[in-house]
Amino acid sequence: MSPSSAETGLEELTLEALRSVLSSRRRRAIIRYVLAADDSVTVKQLVRALSESENDPTFETTFLERCQRVHDSLSQTHLPKLEEYGIVEYERGAGRVSPAAHLLALEPYVGSTTAGKQSP
Repeated sequence: MSPSSAETGLEELTLEALRSVLSSRRRRAIIRYVLAADDSVTVKQLVRALSESENDPTFETTFLERCQRVHDSLSQTHLPKLEEYGIVEYERGAGRVSPAAHLLALEPYVGSTTAGKQSP
């Protein structure tokens, strides 16, 4: 028996919302990372993972500068949007990101997660 949309958590994510969420490479990377962790992660862990994966040799920035840009982007844009759609729970004060109701429903759209080792 195939699961209904209510069982997968997609009942509240419209096609437009799904497109909006998945349109960002960083949001897809966050979803993959949290899925792979299968538990809450720190914003610091997310920043480090994304900063390492986004290393572009054409930009002359330090790792610290790259981390700061990624942190600002996550905390001001991407994490609040994922929280708005019930994909993650973002505890800004504690600096933690946890799975929320709709996270598992997005797994087929972001690629596989293998033992928490997939690059964002």
